[in-house]
Amino acid sequence: MAEPCRFNLNDLHKAAGGNPNDQPAFFNRRTETYALIAELANSADSQNFEPSVSRAGRNGGTFVVKELVYAYAMWISPAFHLKVIRAYDQMVTEPQPQVPRRADRTGPPLPPCPVTAP
Repeated sequence: MAEPCRFNLNDLHKAAGGNPNDQPAFFNRRTETYALIAELANSADSQNFEPSVSRAGRNGGTFVVKELVYAYAMWISPAFHLKVIRAYDQMVTEPQPQVPRRADRTGPPLPPCPVTAP
């Protein structure tokens, strides 16, 4: 995970095999992706929270919320979609070591995760 509550689609693209036709930029240009981002941005638990943030540069990428990870994986292939679901389930059910943020990352941190009411 790149930032709290966000995942790097560029890393997923590499994990899926790096097919040039499956680049995150192509996924982001789809009408369905725009509609999903708008729906996520307008949902009650996402007020004032951008579901997708892109950064240019060496440490850049497209950082998205979990729902967009699933949508991206589904767009690539059913097999990759299933792998992503299983990997995420494993990540949230098994304890994970805390990895410190790399000191060489440039730019301000991404916006925080939305706070949901209990």
